Amino acid sequence: MFFSKRRRCSYSIFSDATKRIVEDKASYRCVAKRIGVSAPAILNWVNQFGQNAKSPIEIAQELQPQWSGILGVDGKSIKISGAEATVLVAIDLGTNDPFFFHLAEAESEEEAKKFFLIIKEIFHYPVNAVVSDFGKGRVFVNLVEQIFPWVPHQACVLHFSRYVDMKLPKSKKSKYYHQNKFLGNYIKNILFATDFNDADELLIRLRHVEHLFEAKYHKEIIRSLRRNFRLLTAHFFHPDLPRDTNIVENIIKELDGKLAQMHGFKNPQNTYNFLKLWFCAYRFRPFTSSNYSHRNGHCPLSLAEVKTSKIDWLKFSQRKKSNN
Repeated sequence: MFFSKRRRCSYSIFSDATKRIVEDKASYRCVAKRIGVSAPAILNWVNQFGQNAKSPIEIAQELQPQWSGILGVDGKSIKISGAEATVLVAIDLGTNDPFFFHLAEAESEEEAKKFFLIIKEIFHYPVNAVVSDFGKGRVFVNLVEQIFPWVPHQACVLHFSRYVDMKLPKSKKSKYYHQNKFLGNYIKNILFATDFNDADELLIRLRHVEHLFEAKYHKEIIRSLRRNFRLLTAHFFHPDLPRDTNIVENIIKELDGKLAQMHGFKNPQNTYNFLKLWFCAYRFRPFTSSNYSHRNGHCPLSLAEVKTSKIDWLKFSQRKKSNN
């Protein structure tokens, strides 16, 4: 065991405290107070479990999950020693399984390329389609086309809708207030159309009235819509392909809530250690209120045809001690 034998606490107390930190909304201070130790002691226990935890690649090699091939990707900013870093997350959308995360200094092309190549060449993930946001500077779009050519790629319509909302001034004092409101609503109708023909017809009609939108930001938005129309409508031609990254964002939102309690990390290694534990716990936790009723009572790994009912996630996460 990687814990010191001089510890007066038992392994069960170590593991229970770690589970409370990872699984629940409890803070280090709250858990420490409950069992009568210092918060730094709890932090140390969690870090030691994380240090000894299997990587996502080791878990995949051991459990051999059967994934759907619908890949969702997104990024999450994270604080390490006051500096901003990025966690890139890959999720199998058919099973809600966040099978891989990559901790990077930034959402750069170099780091994103490494992320996608690991998915392709080490996980051998059976990519049938990809859903993503555009990534900073369209980095996701460009790399998916490069690394997974001919694979259908849907750009998240919610992200594009937020981009439009951000670009269009909301003030009634704006010279173009009515045009802004009309264009915003019109583009939403395109993004959330019920079929491709409706979306395409709306885009054609927009061309006929484009001269009414005089502001520079109007032209930028319309140009971006045209440029990305194929990516924004790919889901119409592939029934299993969602039009947004909601599943990915919900997982990241849950992670974000946990990270907010952590108040940042001291170094990248501690960050990676905690993320290994958090993602492992998530993959073994059964759904209870999923919009997809067939998923309730099942965890992401069981949906990926892994027998998980008798597995304690924390015990499983730990690498076995070498006999050498």
